[in-house]
Amino acid sequence: MSAGRGWIAIALVIFAAWEPFKAMIGSYLFGGVMAIQLRLQAGGKVSVSANLLMMLPYVVTLLAMVLFSFSKTFRQRMGAPSALGIPYSREEKT
Repeated sequence: MSAGRGWIAIALVIFAAWEPFKAMIGSYLFGGVMAIQLRLQAGGKVSVSANLLMMLPYVVTLLAMVLFSFSKTFRQRMGAPSALGIPYSREEKT
């Protein structure tokens, strides 16, 4: 059961630019946001709704995806695969 965290994994790959060390740092960042969200809920001192706090990791994920995948030139510069986002069409031999 991934509980919707697959989107966070996709954002982590984009954030890490296909480099394992950056992926490790990014996973600590996203995991830290989740931990902060849980601690704020458990503390009970924050007057924000629990539902809004549960959205926090996904909001950070969306921001990372928007910032790190905005333009094609940026994706190429950060080492993304050249065929990323291009639909595959099989060539038929006649």
